[in-house]
Formats: sequence, C-alpha cells, structure tokens
Amino acid sequence: MKSEELASQFELLARLLKVWRDNPFKIRSYEFAAKTIRSRLPDGEIDEDSIKSLSQIKGIGKAIQEKSLQYLHEGKIEKIEELRTDTPKSIYRLIVDGKIETGILAFLWKDAGLTKPEELLEFLTRRRDELKLNTEDLSRFEKLLIP
Repeated sequence: MKSEELASQFELLARLLKVWRDNPFKIRSYEFAAKTIRSRLPDGEIDEDSIKSLSQIKGIGKAIQEKSLQYLHEGKIEKIEELRTDTPKSIYRLIVDGKIETGILAFLWKDAGLTKPEELLEFLTRRRDELKLNTEDLSRFEKLLIP
C-alpha cells in the first residue's frame, strides 16, 4: 500500500464526518493523520512497521493506527464503509469528488433534505456563481450524479 492511498482515506473519512457533523476533534485528528502520513512516510510502499512508528508522533493515537492497519490488511477502513452505506449515494459521490465544501453538502442533505440527483444539480446550477463552479464542474457533477 502506498502512503498517499492511506492519507487519502483519512481525508475522505474527515470529509464524511464533517458532512455528518461529527465531533470536530475527531475530524481534526483524521486531517492531522493525513497530513502527517504525507510528510513523515515515504511516497512508496508502507508496511506494518511504518504504520506502528506513526503512533510515536503526538496526535496520532490508537484509532489512527488501528484504522491504518485495517486498511493495510483489508484494503478498507470499516468506518468509511459504514458511513458510505449510511450516506445517500448522491451526497457520497459529491463528498468523494471534493469540490464542494463539506458545510454546503451537510446543509443540502441535513437541513434542506436534498438527496435526489436532480434536486442537487438544480441547486448547484442555481448557485454556481456563489459556489464558484464552472461549466466543467457542473458537467462533472451531472456525470457523477446521473450515471
């Protein structure tokens, strides 16, 4: 497994938790883990020993190490899979895309109740200037949401 893959998984987990409006301290720890993995582990393959060495860094706790080992051995992080299953597919696809801020996605889903692809595209199109979206972004979102 490459260190960048693992760092990306922690970024995705942080984005998911932001949309779910989870504990901000937990979110920051996953963002810190992603940044730390990128800065402290070589770009190449990582192994169990390099993951265990992360726990020596202040701010990298047992949960980060366990999730890292789980990804190394199973190719997935159970918490991400759980959140993916519980998140509407259209919202999840936009979370993974990463272009739209998580606060906006949380608002669309949790507050406005928008989860249907057509509703989301309509909102994004209407607010494209405010959201700083261009034609290519909207086209990509349409392909993501309505395959």
